[in-house]
Amino acid sequence: MPQIIENFFENNVFTFNSYSCDCVEDIKHTSPGMPPQKTFKFQSYPDRPLLFGYRAKTGLSRIAANGTTEEDNILGSLVALPNKKLKDLYNFFERNGFLFPVSNSEYESIDATLLYELIFRIKATVELMTAANEIHKDYEKITHLTLYLMLSEPLQIKMESMTEPYTSCRHSFMDTLVKASALSLSRERQAESFNKDTYTVSDTISAPSYELDINEYNDIVSGTSINGTILITPFYKQIAQLYCNYNGSPMERKIIDFLFHLHHDYGQLQTCDMINGFSLYPSADLSTMSEEMKFSILEIARHILGEEINANLSGIFPEYDTKTMSPSWKVDSLLSAIYFSIFYLKPDLELYRQCANPRCQRYFLVKTTSTRTKYCCTECCNRVTQDRYRKKKREQNK
Repeated sequence: MPQIIENFFENNVFTFNSYSCDCVEDIKHTSPGMPPQKTFKFQSYPDRPLLFGYRAKTGLSRIAANGTTEEDNILGSLVALPNKKLKDLYNFFERNGFLFPVSNSEYESIDATLLYELIFRIKATVELMTAANEIHKDYEKITHLTLYLMLSEPLQIKMESMTEPYTSCRHSFMDTLVKASALSLSRERQAESFNKDTYTVSDTISAPSYELDINEYNDIVSGTSINGTILITPFYKQIAQLYCNYNGSPMERKIIDFLFHLHHDYGQLQTCDMINGFSLYPSADLSTMSEEMKFSILEIARHILGEEINANLSGIFPEYDTKTMSPSWKVDSLLSAIYFSIFYLKPDLELYRQCANPRCQRYFLVKTTSTRTKYCCTECCNRVTQDRYRKKKREQNK
């Protein structure tokens, strides 16, 4: 039943107007033996206008003209979609419109993989903000999400109704990586090789400096295997070159130092995406991560979150409302509204947590200090309790 919120329009942070839309799927078989290409098509309903608003504790919500809440926590529903059935994705966009404005006279297409990857990036942003601010921190998860966002290639989406394509955040460290191939040993480094067996590298983790074995450095940058079995990845080579030969800004240096010690002390990065997860080779337990490494990845995570969110606020502009004689915001798309709702989160007070009910898995807002809250609602808690009871009874009757 719609929930009436008193003075919603006076208390919300921003509002956004859009339209409901139709969503269909096209499947194209390109060649024998190859997986089919899936495309989603969207068309807006001009006779079904939508209004959204944002308030603390409820997040981005869809609201009726009289101020009643039709659906709250739009962000929590969106980031749960990759774990849902296809019909749930259709229903979400029919209720809330598409992430970008689309035509009301013809279908506009987007590759299914591209759409899901965009949702994964939003999900990673939400999960990283939560993981970095939880009281009991999972540093392997923080590392995974941070590196996924930082090292992923930017997405580019162009639909017919868009004047310019949308490009996701390209993190500044990607430009730093490009510099690695052009770096060479300085005269000071060359002089060190004549006088001793190590390079003295200023290090923010192994402060104030770390002694890097020269032969080991040469093996890494030449791609020689470690102990004759583990091949050096191109990424590890880039990081070693930066570590030994590039000073950079304080944040660049912190990221370089963290990545070098991650590879040197734990294992080389193999996978780091939202589908296949995070893995190092040889496999390593990051629960043994040093306090210096933990402190560094938290700083890096917050830096990456800042870049990710700021890059997605370009579609938001301050605007003075002459009807209410008050300041307001102009939001150009549902995607911008989604990131604006993340922007307004106060993780020291509230954060998103995934519902522990496997049938739900929706993300919901909870107090940061509330470590025991696992379910988004009483119904989900009761359902899980009933499922456990039934399972126990079945096992007893075997």
